Amino acid sequence: MGTEKIRYVCIFPGLYNYILTKDVGMIPYILSRNYNYDSKIVTYDNDDYSYLNNTLKEDNFKLEYMENTGNLTKDVIKYLFRNSKKIDILQIYHLRYFELVKYILFYKLLNKNGQIYLKLDANNSLIDFLVDRKGLLPSLRRIFTKLLLKPVNIVSIETLRNYDKLLKSNIIKKDQLLYLPNGIKKREITFKKENIILYVGLIEKKNKSVHILLEAFKQINTNWKLILIGKMNNEFKTYLSKYYKQNPLMKEKIEYLGYISDKNELSKYYAKSSIYCSMSKSESFGISLLEAASYANYILATDVGATKDILNKTNYGKIINIDDVTDLKNKLIKTIQNWDNIKEDPYKIKEIIDVDFNWNQICKKLDEKIIKTYF
Repeated sequence: MGTEKIRYVCIFPGLYNYILTKDVGMIPYILSRNYNYDSKIVTYDNDDYSYLNNTLKEDNFKLEYMENTGNLTKDVIKYLFRNSKKIDILQIYHLRYFELVKYILFYKLLNKNGQIYLKLDANNSLIDFLVDRKGLLPSLRRIFTKLLLKPVNIVSIETLRNYDKLLKSNIIKKDQLLYLPNGIKKREITFKKENIILYVGLIEKKNKSVHILLEAFKQINTNWKLILIGKMNNEFKTYLSKYYKQNPLMKEKIEYLGYISDKNELSKYYAKSSIYCSMSKSESFGISLLEAASYANYILATDVGATKDILNKTNYGKIINIDDVTDLKNKLIKTIQNWDNIKEDPYKIKEIIDVDFNWNQICKKLDEKIIKTYF
């Protein structure tokens, strides 16, 4: 292609402004900023996308809106029918079989030289379901998956656990498969750590299990404060109201700040907190956990997503059992009581994350893989 820019298109109909600072936005943004790409995300017009005017402002990175007929698959196919010949690299998300069949077929029929990059964004349960299940139907599913992904040039997965599992399964060929974690933007941080336990994310019971943290926290005799940041669903609002009635002293020790969209404001809380708790039952990666680690928080988290990958690098935290109030309570008590001996230099922890989970390095790895397969 010489000096011509590589035309990179990510299909992500459910894009909102806050998602732009996650992998969906950061990968095409960094590729366009640091490398020879003209990148765009194709989506519905769902939001105001204010990050494009500041945080992610870049001449070669933009959004393009699809027509919204109410039929997502039809809308994507219509877009591909009109634009496939103008796409060098098509990035798609998730192992959604029947949609993928159509997207891959249409794109490859219209642009036989085009490349496809599938970002699985898959949690442990999905990979286990694909790889481990026994019987005729699971075997047929694996065969179908292998055939489906044959025209796909790059398939990336976010955690080492799932990378190793897929590699051993031989469902995806070694030269297709890429370990590509999610990342953070390197930035200057001034740390003024306080005795704060932090949680950031959706505040609900079903998967995030935030009630486990509250049930553990009420059993701890401490002057530490608990801060919750994120949208709270109605079920949890009912639970919290009852929780405060039964534990009125907790109102002085727990602060709920709601959803904070301003990244600079949110960073202040990550920077001053000391312990970060994540009780999730399932995650494909866990970006807020990585954010917390990048701000040198001591991590107490369930073994889902990238928890082990992060802790194996920083050695700054502990795994907690899923839905186990007692285990979380005991680990919080032990951590708080021994905090003076446990706490590390925050700049040292930040440097580890900056090296191993930096978007610039992650996208460099992807660019090298694309160049290797494309040319």
